[in-house]
Amino acid sequence: MKKYVAGFIFLIVSFGLIGGISFYTPYLDNLELKGYDYMMSTLRGPLTASEDIVIVAIDETSLSEFDDLYQLRWPWPRSVHGELIRILNEAGARAIIFDVIFAGESYPEEDDLMAAAIAESRVPVILGATEDQVTDPRFGTLIQQLLPLDKFTDADAKVGYATIHPDSDQVLRQARLSVNGRPSLSLQAFYSLGGEPFDLDSLPVSRYQGEDPEVFINYLGGARHIDTVSYYQAFQYQDYLALERLQDKIVFVGRAMAVDDLSERRMEKDSFPTPFSLVGSALMPGTEVHANGLATLLEGNFIDQTTLPQIWIVMVLLAVLISAIVIGFSSFKWKILLSIGVMLGYLVGVSLIFVHLSYWLYSVQPMFVMLSVFGLNTLYQYRQGEKERAHIRKALTGYVSKQVMQEVMKHPDALELGGIQVNATVLFSDIAGYSKISEKLTPKELFTTLNEYFTRIGDVIMEQEGMINKYIGDAVMAIWNTPIAHQSHAALACQAALDMKRVVDEMPDEVQARIGINTGPMVAGNLGHSERMEYTVIGDAVNLASRLEGANKPFGTDIMISDSTEQEVRGEFLLRLLDRIRVIGRKAPVQVYELLARMDEPDQDEAHQMVESFSHVVRAYEAREWDEAVDLVRQHLERFPDDKVASVYLNRCSEFSADPPPADWDGVYVLKSK
Repeated sequence: MKKYVAGFIFLIVSFGLIGGISFYTPYLDNLELKGYDYMMSTLRGPLTASEDIVIVAIDETSLSEFDDLYQLRWPWPRSVHGELIRILNEAGARAIIFDVIFAGESYPEEDDLMAAAIAESRVPVILGATEDQVTDPRFGTLIQQLLPLDKFTDADAKVGYATIHPDSDQVLRQARLSVNGRPSLSLQAFYSLGGEPFDLDSLPVSRYQGEDPEVFINYLGGARHIDTVSYYQAFQYQDYLALERLQDKIVFVGRAMAVDDLSERRMEKDSFPTPFSLVGSALMPGTEVHANGLATLLEGNFIDQTTLPQIWIVMVLLAVLISAIVIGFSSFKWKILLSIGVMLGYLVGVSLIFVHLSYWLYSVQPMFVMLSVFGLNTLYQYRQGEKERAHIRKALTGYVSKQVMQEVMKHPDALELGGIQVNATVLFSDIAGYSKISEKLTPKELFTTLNEYFTRIGDVIMEQEGMINKYIGDAVMAIWNTPIAHQSHAALACQAALDMKRVVDEMPDEVQARIGINTGPMVAGNLGHSERMEYTVIGDAVNLASRLEGANKPFGTDIMISDSTEQEVRGEFLLRLLDRIRVIGRKAPVQVYELLARMDEPDQDEAHQMVESFSHVVRAYEAREWDEAVDLVRQHLERFPDDKVASVYLNRCSEFSADPPPADWDGVYVLKSK
């Protein structure tokens, strides 16, 4: 539950970060705009240039030509522009739009000639207007309207505002449709060409300047992508241009360089960076910007975008998805792969939607949220993982070997099995006659003796890659093959038992130990209170191992193993078949063996002979040949007088010889105590 709460907290923190960064700094907004530019200029790329629009550019070449041919220096008399209007009418143009501000009077005769050309034009003539801000220390900032001369509007010239507003990074992406409610240059041209007024409710407005809407310009390409001719070429089109370059075209006339402003007599650059400037395209003349704006209006190919509430919903969903991945998957590799997959999938989806549907979904801010959620969640889980690893390391120190510890630290989820069935080997060891030992020793001596005992046998268990599962008073429980798998788990447990016996033999005489080992299916996992759990194994196979430890007592043996363990280690260890017994609390009998030594251990000839000799006793016992069994046991004890198991069989066979068991006797010896 804690990690889910943490995931929710990281969502809140991430949104706080993005909100703060967006509000207090322009970085994310600018990056978002660059993402827009990348999708338009690189992923989508240039579109086919409009065949209906041509730009007549007032450029350096035209200024030079007019100076050479007509000895006219800039600014040209307005009669020149009037003559251009007549020439374009003659060439068959559909509309003439001047991105030039003809404000204030020049020379009356020049103004009259231009007004006459406008009045005689058979096609719409649209003249530019703008607003100029004048700052005066006495009166503050004044906004001055720069409008075409009245005699031009009286001659039926239409007026459109050429005012534009770049974004915060000075890139021009949006076109203003009106200024104080009056149409922009491109919108006025649209209306003059027969376009119906737009319903603002259905128009994808990108932002407002006051109450004036703006829309994204769906640029056809970079600078000079729209067909462009020089002013002097259009002025003498018969010599320089094919007629179809002007015939039936919407003609924009404007500057393509820094020239003296016609109204203010000042040098003013009329070129702007556009989304295509991201890939190296030159600055675009303002005239071509307006031409692209008109193309967007004519084709109705607007670029729509998500609203702020919609993008927040998208970011919440993406953040929740990333949190679910980071929290839900334990493998760090899958966390990264799936999170990267979601992020790349989102970017691909956003790009396809923009390219094919002309719909702009934010990409940078959702990516920032996803990365923030992923990073914060991952850092938190790493910190929690380190705490858990430290806890595991502390909990396992003194219980497992360094090799097992390393494996557990590599795969800590092995301790979170949650109760799965495994085939493992369990060893129980108990000090024989512990009560009597404790009576002989002072508490301090007993404490010292037990510490030495547990330390030494613990080292033995860990050397054989076992896990000391728990200490129960003077008893020890160890397991093999869980949580770390090992193919030879039964053999490792048997070797540990032999090593433990050697350790006990080296300790004071009063310390003796009994060991029981069983291999079988059991359930492994964390068990206990939710706040205090212990990794352990449970099941009948575990209980049997505990009972076998106690079963050593009536047989006088040190190490007893079950038949399931014997099957796993057969041929590796010297074993003696003891009996078939039924332990307390278990109905099914089990065949048990005494573990004596490794097969390859030197100096074990006597042990091998003892096992061979005793096997004859067992065969006679199982055949109910009691007298023969008694004789065989006595012969055996003459050779091996210290064999306690043989003494047990001597007593048992003698009793059965005097009072045989019933005919249905199954040969199973029932233990009377644990």
